[in-house]
Amino acid sequence: MKILAVDTALGACSVAITDTGKALAHRWVAMPRGHAEELAPMVERSMADARLAFSDVERLAVTTGPGTFTGQRVGLAFMRGLRVALGRPLIGVTTLEAMAAAARAQAGISVVAVVHEAKRGDVYGALYHAREAVLPARVLPTDAMLEAILAKVGAEQVAVAGTAAPDAASWLASHGVASTETKVRQPDALWVAKLAEAVPAPTDAARPLYLRAPDAKLAAKAIRLRPAMLADAPLLANLHAQTMRKPWDEAFFRQVLEDRGGFAVVAEAHETPLGYVLARAAAGEAEILSIGVLSGYRRSGVARRLLADAAIRASALGATTFFLEVDEANTAARRLYECLAFAVAGRRKGYYAGEGGGDALLMKARLPFVGNGAKLA
Repeated sequence: MKILAVDTALGACSVAITDTGKALAHRWVAMPRGHAEELAPMVERSMADARLAFSDVERLAVTTGPGTFTGQRVGLAFMRGLRVALGRPLIGVTTLEAMAAAARAQAGISVVAVVHEAKRGDVYGALYHAREAVLPARVLPTDAMLEAILAKVGAEQVAVAGTAAPDAASWLASHGVASTETKVRQPDALWVAKLAEAVPAPTDAARPLYLRAPDAKLAAKAIRLRPAMLADAPLLANLHAQTMRKPWDEAFFRQVLEDRGGFAVVAEAHETPLGYVLARAAAGEAEILSIGVLSGYRRSGVARRLLADAAIRASALGATTFFLEVDEANTAARRLYECLAFAVAGRRKGYYAGEGGGDALLMKARLPFVGNGAKLA
């Protein structure tokens, strides 16, 4: 299978063409900026090196993030154009997956932690056992990320990759983890191609993975809601991990979406996921299982729109009553729910105490909401 893969998401620009795992052409240049100008010529030169026509390519692959906002979109826009022109499937691979695969091959260790500088005192990070994301990609302050990795590693030997690998490997070693620092600092399209060969061809285009909001203010009219599909279970798990203290695994989201009456809604802007709501309706009642909005998009009306949309969907499933639980200490969330006519119907003493919160309040509202102005996506 001939695959054309590119990466422009972080501090390099690379192109690779493979055939059943064998590299036919490969170019990699360290590049903090200027990807847009360099990518097309690199692809042309690589196709010439491989002695292939674009019509010979059977699959396309691209890094989806995390990375710089501009860098991610350069690669995705270019490859989406080729997807349309060639009619070939486009596979998305995260930058952290690509670095993990390279580090795994270099160190010969199946468990890999990727820790990459994200500025503002944060790092992008993830922990993989083979291709399974034991700790899904997220952005956190450095200390918090290392603590999260430590909690998942246990006694296993771990290889470390990314621009923050030297400090991360040293920190893990000081906490009793057998860590091996690799030389992998950036993604490489060669590993993007190899990973893309091993997955089923998707039916839709690859989407960008943004773990941090762009600095620009989000326009309300840019926000759109869409129902989540079963294929969105990894995305929902990732959003949950970014917004909640105790992440739920992908299997739970998949289970709810497969259940009769289970549904989720994703909020997006410019193809960037902003937040989600997960709910279930049965026997005339509906329950919000989880709702979260990424920190950079809060106070933009996203949560209100998600709740209103979920209420309409729950009503369509026959629900006349809506329930949810909230930490009594979460005053911002309580105000939102009260604005939508939720009232306290019960209390679970100290339920959130282990997470630094207080009592859990059970809140109840009648459906349909009145005057919420919500529309189905």
